[in-house]
Amino acid sequence: MSELSLLPMSEDNYTAAAQIEAECFADRPWTAEQFHEEITLDFSRTFIAYLGGEPAGFVNIWLTPPMAIINNIAVREGFRRRGIAQAMINAALGECGECSSLTLEVRVSNQPAIALYEKLGFSQVGRRRDFYENPREDAFIMTKFFRKGAAEQDAE
Repeated sequence: MSELSLLPMSEDNYTAAAQIEAECFADRPWTAEQFHEEITLDFSRTFIAYLGGEPAGFVNIWLTPPMAIINNIAVREGFRRRGIAQAMINAALGECGECSSLTLEVRVSNQPAIALYEKLGFSQVGRRRDFYENPREDAFIMTKFFRKGAAEQDAE
């Protein structure tokens, strides 16, 4: 397998994230302008995964202690099942130093993603009805707590 690298999103590569987003999501994909704006936000981190020099995926997180949120994670179809999503989630987890939890939403039908999140220590904590469109579908809210008592702290 070619070497996987994760690079922070920058002025040089934000359009790659937008292209991956458009390719992977029919449901209100972010625009290149929205990705560019993320570069300017001090609480936002986006990593782009490259495999063999090709942009393969990205993850965007917001660090808002005590919580962190994965806004979006995507892996291009031809690059799936190669450990890229796991590497990107691990990078996101590495940014969560001051946070007590990391939360994301996932389509209830996306069993491969749910299995990965559970493997990485996330658990289902809720459900958002009709969260997704194209097709309309619920989302599970999944959270990984980093410290004992974090769920109570996050609720405050």
